[in-house]
This record gives sequence, C-alpha cells and structure tokens, in this order.
Amino acid sequence: MNDFDRKNIDLYLRYKLLFLTTPVLYALILWKFFEWYHFSLITQLILFLLPVIVSFFIKTKSKDISGNTQNILQTMSYYCIPFFLAVNISFDFSKPSSKEYFITDKASPIEEKWDSEGYYKITNYQFKVIPKEKMNTIEVKKYNIPAKYKNNYEYLNSYYLKESPKPLTIYVNRKTYHKFGKGNYLDIETYSGLFGIEWTYYHWKLKH
Repeated sequence: MNDFDRKNIDLYLRYKLLFLTTPVLYALILWKFFEWYHFSLITQLILFLLPVIVSFFIKTKSKDISGNTQNILQTMSYYCIPFFLAVNISFDFSKPSSKEYFITDKASPIEEKWDSEGYYKITNYQFKVIPKEKMNTIEVKKYNIPAKYKNNYEYLNSYYLKESPKPLTIYVNRKTYHKFGKGNYLDIETYSGLFGIEWTYYHWKLKH
C-alpha cells in the first residue's frame, strides 16, 4: 500500500466518522433549539425525520458518486436544517401575536395511560394563569336563589357577588415548570416565520 492509498483511506475514515457523529450532534442542536424556540409537534417530527430520509436517499440513489462525496452530502443534509431554521427565525420581521399572562398557581398531575405496549404514566406540567388584561378586573354576577313559597307564589332572592377572573391552564415543559412559578409573568409571542414555519418565543418575567 503506497502513501496515496493511505491518504485516501485516512480521508475516507475521517469523512465516515464525521457522518456517523453528525446525527448525534444534530439531535443535540435541535433539542437546544426547541428549548429556546417552540414549534408545533408536526413541525418537530418533520425536522427530525427529513435529514434521515434525505441521507438514506443519497446513500441508495448515488451509487456512481464516491464514498467521500456521499459522506459529505449526507453530513450537509443534517446541517442544512438548523441553518434553515436559524434563517427562518433571524430574518423574521413579522409582527408577532402576543399574549401576556400572570401565573397564579402551578400543578403537576400524573395521568395514567394504556396502549398496545402496556401501562405507563405521564406527568403534565401546567400553570394556572390569568390574562394580563383581566388581572385588575372584577366581574359582578347576579344569582337568583329560590325562596320559600308564600300564597302559592315563589319568591326569588337576588344576590350580587364579585368574582375574580377564572384562571386558564397552560402546559409547559419540566424545566420551565421547575424554574418559574406563582407570581411570575409570562409573555408568549407567536411569529409567522420567514418561510412560513410558525414559531413561538416565551418571555419569562420573574417577580421583583
């Protein structure tokens, strides 16, 4: 084996190692990406599966291409997606749909489920929140309570009660649940995305 063959083998092994480590790096990058910015579940599944499909297609349909070139193309198929997402967010200058809430309470109920694989439990992390525009509002409701009959007539007693807005329930991930709690403010901004891929950004404001 001459020096030229050794260099080709070394180069091939380097490209192969780069390709084999790329899926792991890609999963870590996307995991961190989804921790900062939130996408729909369907979008997340597509972003995870698309590079795998493209990589498999390159492997099976590019038999006339050298092994080194295949490894480079397969590696690029993974790194193009994070770059695409970064551009979709960084150059998205659309006006967001903003919602602001005040966290009144938190809970983590455990839900029991059954499927074909058996029995398992899921912990739902949730916040009880009130929309910011309704925080200082008090609703006055009228309640009519039947009184005793007198001379064949039913008398109603009317009561007026002041009620605070009823909290809404928002589901969050485990890290957010343990980091924030009662008395904090939450701003949720939803953007349309430069390429039409909608994404959401959470502004967490701790109480002072």
